[in-house]
Amino acid sequence: MNGNWRDKFEQGREGQSPLAPPAIVDDDPVAPDNLQYRPWLIQRGRSRPALLLNLRRFDLRSGMMIGWQASYPHLIAADYFGERMLSLDFGTRHFVIEGTELGELVHHLQQGTVLAIQEYSSVVWPAQPTGAIVTKMVKIEP
Repeated sequence: MNGNWRDKFEQGREGQSPLAPPAIVDDDPVAPDNLQYRPWLIQRGRSRPALLLNLRRFDLRSGMMIGWQASYPHLIAADYFGERMLSLDFGTRHFVIEGTELGELVHHLQQGTVLAIQEYSSVVWPAQPTGAIVTKMVKIEP
């Protein structure tokens, strides 16, 4: 030991410089699963909070997923009406989300851990999901 105090704390990182941060693979974006429907995607094991909330829905006319991104720091209010309706106010942008069992979504939004919210479409996910479902997502124009 050469008397460097960092050597005592950095012993488990062979092959890396003692000053280099560890490689973080959990910060990679989470890709939505087109095989199994999940009403919202939660960040797990990330080193920093998400800055953007993605809202995704399937558009029948275009045959594509469309969506919006809203900045978490601009989320002014989240109003919920039981377990069936949620309103998100981002100042100049407002979204209304309808579905079932949305209480857990509200909890995760309060913590800022939701990466994406997805509206259910039988075209994308043919198997009818059980549990929480986002049935409608609408952007309200001011």
